[in-house]
Amino acid sequence: MSALPIAAAIIAGGRGRRMGTPHKAALVLADGSTPVQRLAAALHAAGCAPVVVSANDPNIYAETGLRVVADLRPESGPLAGIEAVLAALAPAPVLIAAGDMPHLGRSEIDRLIHGWDGRLCVAWTDRMQPLCAVIAADVLGEVRAALDHGERGVHRLWERLGAVPVRFDEAAAFCDLDTPEDLARCP
Repeated sequence: MSALPIAAAIIAGGRGRRMGTPHKAALVLADGSTPVQRLAAALHAAGCAPVVVSANDPNIYAETGLRVVADLRPESGPLAGIEAVLAALAPAPVLIAAGDMPHLGRSEIDRLIHGWDGRLCVAWTDRMQPLCAVIAADVLGEVRAALDHGERGVHRLWERLGAVPVRFDEAAAFCDLDTPEDLARCP
């Protein structure tokens, strides 16, 4: 664990092709909240500070009161968002959470933080959840190198860097909103 507080970034810069909107984290859920609001509340409750949103359109998330960190390399995928937040929040380690996972709660976040090895850990259900991880600031160099070489895959990079898996038996908290049907099922 780090002596520094763990910062957090909600990764919300995707294109959302299957959903039909690039702003899945701003969709209004059945209870009137948005995924980014739910995630921010859970991250704050777990003690993460500051909490930011990784996105390229700050207007979409203005009402949240959260700082929006734009990609340094637009159109380069979630790895570019990770690069931007690691650079913006250094030297703090950063917990990243996919902006379309509205069921990710404090208990999962606490478990992920406690499983952090001081460098890189990632949530693992029946598979790796690459956009749910805790990353030390010094991983920024490897993220930049991967992007410089045209790599876009977060999963592949985490594997190569030996990310420590933090196992979760229950996958429900990691369900994401990729399609309108997913949204309809989301309480």
